[in-house]
Amino acid sequence: MTATAERKPDYATYPRLTMAQARAAAAQLLAMRGDGAAVDDPTLLAIERFYRLEARLLDEERHDEWYGLLADDLFYWMPLRENRFRRDPRPPLDPAAMALFDECKADIAVRLGRLASNLVWSEDPPTRHVYVVSNVEAFSTELPTEFEVHSSFVQHRNRSEHDEATLMGRRRDLLRRVEGGFQLARRLILLPQSVLLTKNLSAFF
Repeated sequence: MTATAERKPDYATYPRLTMAQARAAAAQLLAMRGDGAAVDDPTLLAIERFYRLEARLLDEERHDEWYGLLADDLFYWMPLRENRFRRDPRPPLDPAAMALFDECKADIAVRLGRLASNLVWSEDPPTRHVYVVSNVEAFSTELPTEFEVHSSFVQHRNRSEHDEATLMGRRRDLLRRVEGGFQLARRLILLPQSVLLTKNLSAFF
């Protein structure tokens, strides 16, 4: 039996975010505009190494190890994009609006447990991934152990013979330095599409 099949994430261990906490975390992500001081080169290199590791773990479906990179107070958000005229006065993203993903660590554990059940028809045969992260910029925050990080990504997916999709977007992350590396505490995923043509969103970004 593989490690993936044996894994049963204990999502009861992690508290779920209240609506107020989730909206506050979303507002924190929206306020991250790269206004802080740029980190030094050794810190930037360490952050880039973290992203390369994360991409490889996701590509290889090493979900146990990837799950260990997530902070207990994780907020993982992929808001819907809307097509609007420039004269529309509303903000382009609203923490109170609908989202494709609006999750905490407990929700991620449920998704991973579902994948590990071998009962997900859209992932059997499994999707093959190539995940590329680039344009990494990192900035200091008010806390010396937390860093605001902006990046771009390309995720190419192929399943069976004719099922193929490429998704591109930008991310805003809050990384927290811990013993041995970093943990992901906040993630905002911004896809340019207002309507996704991919058949499912079973992947992680």
